[in-house]
Amino acid sequence: MAIHPIDLSAVYSQMDKVAQFNASQNQTVQAQTQVSQEKAVEQNLQKTQTVQEAARNETKSDSVKSDGRQGAPSGGFQQKNRHDTKSGETEEPRRQWSITDPRLGLHVDISR
Repeated sequence: MAIHPIDLSAVYSQMDKVAQFNASQNQTVQAQTQVSQEKAVEQNLQKTQTVQEAARNETKSDSVKSDGRQGAPSGGFQQKNRHDTKSGETEEPRRQWSITDPRLGLHVDISR
């Protein structure tokens, strides 16, 4: 049985359709891979910025201000001035220091 030219044209058109379908599948996979890589890069950038911001905040909270207090708003060295007045005389104010750890309770050891 001989192959006729009409049969070859049908085979070539089917091969062209299959090749186009495969090419579109490859392009879809490449596009999905590129999108996932871009998301991963964006997430890494956000994590890096978060870490840098936390480090910056920690540096601010560890610094000591000129009046002797630490930079942390919720703790550190807190100075309390007391003004005592006795019979019209004013004494020098006494300074009391209370020392608190601003990181108290943040790190809990559960290994035991």
